[in-house]
Amino acid sequence: MNRHIADEISPAGVSDAFRTRSGVKTLQKAEKIRFKSEFDHVRNCGVKFVGKGMLAVVAPSPDGLTRCGVVCGKKYSLLSVERNRARRLLWESYRLLKSELETCHLILIPRRQMADWKRQQATKELAALLCRSKVLAREFAESPPEC
Repeated sequence: MNRHIADEISPAGVSDAFRTRSGVKTLQKAEKIRFKSEFDHVRNCGVKFVGKGMLAVVAPSPDGLTRCGVVCGKKYSLLSVERNRARRLLWESYRLLKSELETCHLILIPRRQMADWKRQQATKELAALLCRSKVLAREFAESPPEC
């Protein structure tokens, strides 16, 4: 009789990988890099691509899944509100682009210049960095979604 609240909310036939919140696909835990060992693997095996507002480290995927992690420390800003906003911008940009990415693991690190950006600017920059790393098609990078 133990049922999770998510089981009651999610419509019948919708798998966990495509769970939505008010019609918008959300990221699941399996799509995020969460452990120090996973971050270390990407940093050691990955290639760094630097843009004006962010840094992306792209590594081949050892588990066959496309996964992402966002790192935003106090070096970015001492104010948690600003760090959280930068994280949200990067996660949303990744969420919009993930369906077109090749299988890889990536880490996204915001830079201070990103503080005044809108989400569209962050998505365009992330698309350009991922195109340079050859995990995103050039046609898709030139016109990212919702930009």
